[in-house]
Amino acid sequence: MNSAAIQHDKIRANGMEMHYRFTGQGEPIVLLHGWPQHSLMWNRVMAELADQYLLIAPDMRGAGGSSITAGGYDKRTMARDLRAFLEKLNPGPIFLVGYDHGVGVAYQYAGAHPSDVRRLALAEYALPGFGYEAKLTPSRDWDVSSSWQLSFFTQPDVAELFIRGKERELLSWFFWKMSANPEGVSGDDFEEYVRQIIKPGALRAGLNYYAAVWQDMDDHAETARLGKLMMPVMGIGGRWGFAEKTAEHLKALAENVSETVIERAGHWPADESPKEFARVLRDFFIK
Repeated sequence: MNSAAIQHDKIRANGMEMHYRFTGQGEPIVLLHGWPQHSLMWNRVMAELADQYLLIAPDMRGAGGSSITAGGYDKRTMARDLRAFLEKLNPGPIFLVGYDHGVGVAYQYAGAHPSDVRRLALAEYALPGFGYEAKLTPSRDWDVSSSWQLSFFTQPDVAELFIRGKERELLSWFFWKMSANPEGVSGDDFEEYVRQIIKPGALRAGLNYYAAVWQDMDDHAETARLGKLMMPVMGIGGRWGFAEKTAEHLKALAENVSETVIERAGHWPADESPKEFARVLRDFFIK
């Protein structure tokens, strides 16, 4: 593991400030987080890969150190944020990694700029219109560990009313749910996620990641109609998370899809098994 320190900076892109973490040198890997996390989730994976790659992990709008905006949380707009961000950094063609909601951003980016994405790794997510919507529909076997939040968060006014002041409890539930290791997210990281989500506007921004599902569904369908992605794509799932389903849902969207399941991990593989997650990326990108 490389001991190079992770550094921080900001770039003005697409009318807002984007904070990012970076470390290492070599071919560039761009890492896109999910919610309720931000770029902090990649720290341990970045440290594992910094001996060979330049790691760049931006905070997407509304998360971490980036601007909290009133709108723009559909994943096509967030992909445009990423484009403006990378045009400032000018790293050249990239390896792109998307996790959770970051998968939608990565798919929109790769669809719009296929020649700039050498390989695409997508973890723990099914795109709206291509599997996500199945989790929106209640069923008789739903329980406290089911994905009820996907429906609830489509109504940010109501969701924020009931969650405000209970952000810590919400994050405790998130990191317990679909986790193989309930201690996978460290105590220090947990406190940082709490500190970030209680900032003015941050909770609402995160809810808007989910509320954009209907626009995302339309945008992903439009991108898919243009044709399948042709760069190599890997679907990554935690055994106690999406497992093989990540790759299965991608086969309708990409021509060359491979599959990896990370054992002893749930929905949070970058936290629960960072060395294994980094190994999977290294093996995929070095081919």
